[in-house]
Amino acid sequence: MATERGGDKWEGFPTRGTFACLALGCLVFAWYVSLLPFRLEWVPLRDAVSDFVDMMSSWPATVPRVNFLANALMFVPVGFGFYGAFQTDRKDRFAGGAVIGSLVASVAGSLTAEFLQEFAPGRVVASPDVVAQTLGAMTGVVLWLIAGPDLVHWIRDTRRDTHHDRATRALVAYLAFWAFVNLAPFDITLNVDRLGQRWREGEIVLIPFTSNLPWTRLAWDAVVTAVSAIPIGTLLLVGWQPRGERRGLLSAVWLGVVILAALETAQIFIRSHGADMTDVVCGMLGVLAGAAIGAQIFDRSPNTRSRATSGLWGWTGMAVWCVMLAAYHWQPFDFVVDGDMIRERLARVSLIPLAGYRSGSDLNAFNTLLAKLGMAVPFGVAASLALHGLRKRPAIFTLMWMMLAAIVFSVMEFGQFFLPTRVPDPSDVGLGIAGSAGGVWLARWLQAGYEVRHPQRVSHLSSPSVVRDRAQTGMLLSRKKMEGQEE
Repeated sequence: MATERGGDKWEGFPTRGTFACLALGCLVFAWYVSLLPFRLEWVPLRDAVSDFVDMMSSWPATVPRVNFLANALMFVPVGFGFYGAFQTDRKDRFAGGAVIGSLVASVAGSLTAEFLQEFAPGRVVASPDVVAQTLGAMTGVVLWLIAGPDLVHWIRDTRRDTHHDRATRALVAYLAFWAFVNLAPFDITLNVDRLGQRWREGEIVLIPFTSNLPWTRLAWDAVVTAVSAIPIGTLLLVGWQPRGERRGLLSAVWLGVVILAALETAQIFIRSHGADMTDVVCGMLGVLAGAAIGAQIFDRSPNTRSRATSGLWGWTGMAVWCVMLAAYHWQPFDFVVDGDMIRERLARVSLIPLAGYRSGSDLNAFNTLLAKLGMAVPFGVAASLALHGLRKRPAIFTLMWMMLAAIVFSVMEFGQFFLPTRVPDPSDVGLGIAGSAGGVWLARWLQAGYEVRHPQRVSHLSSPSVVRDRAQTGMLLSRKKMEGQEE
């Protein structure tokens, strides 16, 4: 049954239109990357159709596994979105037609993406791409059948929950994203020879602190692993527990160790990820820190003092995260001032969004894109806290956080002009702003949860009328006390 809309215009979110936008947005993205870097040439339509039919009727001698997997992954949300557009809040008797409609729309989008490449020199039209994208769309439909309705209800319930539930659900979403990033792009190998080669090359390390990587890389990996595990520790302290109850600190840490060990075990079979049990040790420290932090901050009521200090915490958080961003973007810090290198890089800079990502593997580009979006989210959260005083002036608030994000991420890309092992790309500034927008939204959404739970305390605690009433009450009590003493 469809959810009735109330005063909130997003009451029924996500709707069928939401999933249609998801599918169409992913299709447009597929068409966009198919035409990069947009050096298009006109081909007579008859010749283009003839060549397209020939390519679709043949199968190449070799099919790059990485490219096949990337195409499949790209169309998973397409199939998921189309099926959701057909079936959200509808009865199951339309399921068969929805499956057919979703697959027809997905295949049509895939064929369109391939046909457009006839007009993009350097791009290769290939039937395996359509097969991979069709399999990805089918996977998306299956995922909807398994978890789609539950996901819709979960999102709708999350939007209505109080701050404790909102924070917990945000942490659950973080756990899913964390696992996805650490396992993507899911290039699984079960080949024993390949696994043995990974062992010999040091990609699989079962004894902690025995990796042969440079110490700077080990230190960075340790910091990232520990920091990324902090929210998991907070979740394991309070998640999947009755309201108001928590696990013991030791229980949360042990659960965290189990999750971390399971992830590292899975990464043994992921070709694009290394598996190092050092990450379990470092992650355990992050889980411990997250559980300790959660024990201090959960269910703390907002007050004027916490609101007054949120700006300070926000600016401090931004400064700390800028250090993390610099470490991520500027490793290994081998700065040089070379005029020829800088001029060469300036000549190669493309202002076409994501054009620089097509130079390497599609899967590596996908991983890098996710990582850069994820790294920008905490910056947005900190910026929202720092600019909390401007929340009643949304235009200025938006302008300020966007300016801060643009400046910080532009500095990160500018620094890469002086690093021989790094490649500056203006697209990364846009990704940083997009990730920061997600962080700003998350912080505002969590704050709204506090206001739902404590509306009077948050909204009126420091209002002029409350301050005046308290002052008058205090004066009255003082006067009565003095009269009692005189008697």
